[in-house]
Amino acid sequence: MKCKGRILIVDDEDRFRNSLKRILEKSGYAAVGAADGMAAMHVLEQGGVDVVLLDSNLPSLPGEDIFMIIREHGMAVEIVLLTGFPVIENALKMMRNGVFDYLAKPIAINQLLAVIGRAVKNKRIRNWDAGATDILGETIA
Repeated sequence: MKCKGRILIVDDEDRFRNSLKRILEKSGYAAVGAADGMAAMHVLEQGGVDVVLLDSNLPSLPGEDIFMIIREHGMAVEIVLLTGFPVIENALKMMRNGVFDYLAKPIAINQLLAVIGRAVKNKRIRNWDAGATDILGETIA
């Protein structure tokens, strides 16, 4: 099976992170987990990540701050912010700042997979990554 994209899961809850990693791998994605912002930045510096699933409520550094650091470093990834405590004002602010999507936990797996699929396509087209011509071919056909 061809890899659909590389996803970084940043969440301090081990069970959630590991379960989501297994689900993504079974769905054809390469997935890697990070428990905090420092570990996430280490993975991102290595390159190759398409989408970051980022918990907004991390203990050491909030997800919103990690998002801003990622943007300041010019890393070409799409960010999907996940939160257990959704607040409309925060969602609107983060979407205006460039977050691809803002989702409330718990989330239906089918919904999450659909958002990830759109985020991977968007990232690849925006950055003209490998696979972008395949995506455009699907759109045109």
